[in-house]
Amino acid sequence: MKRIIIIGATSGIGREVAERYAKQGDMVGITGRRTELLEEIRLKYPKHIFVKTMDVCRADATGLLQQLADEMGGLDVLFINSGVGKSIHGALDPAVELRTVETNVVGFTALAVWGYGYFRAHGGVGHVVATSSVASVRALRWAPSYSASKRFIRHYVDCLAALAHHEGLKIKFTTLMPGFIDTDFLSGERYPLIISLDKACDLIFRAIEQKKRSVYLPFRWNFVVLLWRLIPKWIWERC
Repeated sequence: MKRIIIIGATSGIGREVAERYAKQGDMVGITGRRTELLEEIRLKYPKHIFVKTMDVCRADATGLLQQLADEMGGLDVLFINSGVGKSIHGALDPAVELRTVETNVVGFTALAVWGYGYFRAHGGVGHVVATSSVASVRALRWAPSYSASKRFIRHYVDCLAALAHHEGLKIKFTTLMPGFIDTDFLSGERYPLIISLDKACDLIFRAIEQKKRSVYLPFRWNFVVLLWRLIPKWIWERC
């Protein structure tokens, strides 16, 4: 039986993955800002779901995570899936840009540091999973803070993996880099290579279970990313 905490589980990927683990009998801690949505999940799987209402931008977030891990009797997997982002239409909005950085960079870093420290203190084993994005590959003019923050997540996990290896720890790391998934996050807009939430969660669940180091979801994004990287920067910036 696995013990997994999923941060950002009120809807979309986080919620679907949480329910899949609960269905197979694992112990699942879920967090988010909307208590009523967290309780909906707990009521469906009362023997397997543990709940903490939490805002990753608040100073008490890591303390609440510690409480959740204690209530579950320990932790095997920490899945950091929280994140925000918004495409720009017109002028940059400082409030939106700063909120994205606060959540996806500052909040993420606090959670990742806590997870690394927790597993380091509990035998040097565990599994940290983080949701980045294909948006991390090249700078996207229509989503500056989102693209940059997702690149930070990807790079930071790489740094933690290198640190764990240097310290002789057996902590595993998985960086998920999904493309466009049909969720409320896209606000009903249509994008290329979009896949259903159900399909995305199949791929994510498999990547976590197989402890993949990093993975583009779905696989065909590997070819898109390869083409993106071949484009010189001066051309990319003019596209």
